[in-house]
Amino acid sequence: MTARDAAYAALDTTVDGITTDARTAEELFAVVDLLDGQPTLRRSLSDPSAADANRARLAERLLGGKISQAALSVVTAVVQTPWSSANRLVTGLERQGIRLALQSAHREGRIDDVTGELYQLAGTVDANRELAAALRNAQYPVAAKRDLLNRLVSGKVHPVTAMLASRAVKARKRTFALTAKSYVEMGAELAGEQIAQVTVARPLDAERVARLKSALEKQVGGPVNLQIEVDPAVLGGMNVVIGDDVIESTVAARLEDARRQLTHL
Repeated sequence: MTARDAAYAALDTTVDGITTDARTAEELFAVVDLLDGQPTLRRSLSDPSAADANRARLAERLLGGKISQAALSVVTAVVQTPWSSANRLVTGLERQGIRLALQSAHREGRIDDVTGELYQLAGTVDANRELAAALRNAQYPVAAKRDLLNRLVSGKVHPVTAMLASRAVKARKRTFALTAKSYVEMGAELAGEQIAQVTVARPLDAERVARLKSALEKQVGGPVNLQIEVDPAVLGGMNVVIGDDVIESTVAARLEDARRQLTHL
């Protein structure tokens, strides 16, 4: 475990002891946006030469009465954590907001819905070159990108999905799609699930999805989070990737195997 991973784990434990909900996540995201636009403030809150308690008092003085006590408790926990830079502090705070949003969906029993919607949205953006380019364009205001995404998902996805899609436009992981998929991974980890990336030629109905999920969970011996992608190029059957394991049973793969065998005759 790296030093950063250890710091994240310790902070996660502290924040998990605070009673929070999806509203807390929204408040944390508002603080993240404030710090993104205030370099002097974020440097002060991450200043390694200042005592942890002094950084916490500064956060309380600035934000007390403006956000809930739960959100303020998370912020003070974050600012008392050592960070290598001011930007790392902001990333660490946003990560807590993402975790809290996903945890609220998990408590509702909707974590698979949220991660599935985020995965599908990432695929939709990747498949639409104009949309992907707009979200990558550094000259396009963040507010305009969020409005674009909101019009795409409004009323069609779980509120937590919409909230996290709005966060992903900042592309902390280089692109919107990669950032959204990192949320999927975090959601699966919070739920104690392994991600199974499934590629099929045609959409699966609910009964087939349930059978596939059950079969994969028996195979891996634990909960599985299905992320299904439709790709007509596979022709038939399906490709399943779980961690380093690949289960390949597509028609395209079998034809490719046959072609390779013929070339060696």
